[in-house]
Amino acid sequence: MNNDIYTENVLIKVAWYYYKENLTQNEIAEILGLSRNKVVRLLDKARADGIVQFHIQGTGSNCLEIEQDLKKKYKLPHAFIIPTPINPTDLSHSLAKAAAQYIQSKTEQHDLLGFGWGKAVSDTIDQLSFDTDRPISMVTLTGGVNYYLPTSSIGHGGIGKFHKIHIIPTPFLASSEEMASKFLSEPSVKEILDLAKLTKYIIVGIGGISPEATIIVEEKLTIHELTHIKQQHAVGDILGQFFNKDGEILELPHHSRLIGTELSLLKELQNVIAVAGGENKITAIYGALKGKYVQTLITDEATAKSLLEMEVD
Repeated sequence: MNNDIYTENVLIKVAWYYYKENLTQNEIAEILGLSRNKVVRLLDKARADGIVQFHIQGTGSNCLEIEQDLKKKYKLPHAFIIPTPINPTDLSHSLAKAAAQYIQSKTEQHDLLGFGWGKAVSDTIDQLSFDTDRPISMVTLTGGVNYYLPTSSIGHGGIGKFHKIHIIPTPFLASSEEMASKFLSEPSVKEILDLAKLTKYIIVGIGGISPEATIIVEEKLTIHELTHIKQQHAVGDILGQFFNKDGEILELPHHSRLIGTELSLLKELQNVIAVAGGENKITAIYGALKGKYVQTLITDEATAKSLLEMEVD
């Protein structure tokens, strides 16, 4: 994915809203979270770069139409759609890069960001880059941080870039319900879990139900356990909590052993950015959207098209 894909996408959005939907510069600035002066500069750049001719050109224009359709169909406040990479193995990296650029454009100094766990989240953290005069802090939403933030990335390329780092000092999954209860009653754990309510944005991945799922690869659950979960009509998970196609959280034994933020809280906070894509995650993303756990979806064009083809009750 081109390093400038986010900039190009914003350019096209500004041009689209201004020339196609006849919005004012102030209206565009409010929709995209930009200053009016920034909108003026982007319009000038769009004209200079030839994006604005007799019609709007560019790889992002089709993605923009899909974004609008996706938001309308799922009543989704925000979406950012990137072109699907030619090589499927590049998808995770491309989505992480897009997510990082999206987050960087929205954050301000002293913001607190909440991070879930998994490959998409870890890759997004690695892609983030903040100016030294814009201190941004982070808080983890689950225990077991060491599983998805490799030691090699805890430095310039990893969580070392954050001003303050708040990590839940527990495993991702306790050995028993009683042990989980003890962890959750610890003041230090409760204090960090409460920080989720203060976050500007929360960034999560959406896990699918397959042997390649991060929750299996990282040995949080066994294949046998995942098979049982699938038999309960699970389609995916966020923060290790599984839900069905309608977005309903399932009653599963391991849920009572999880250490982390509950999905019901994320739903209340209304600030969740999900980074997910790929054919094996379409139903999981669908369930997450149906459950209203996500307010911003960052995905690729092919995944978005598949979501548009699905029926919504």
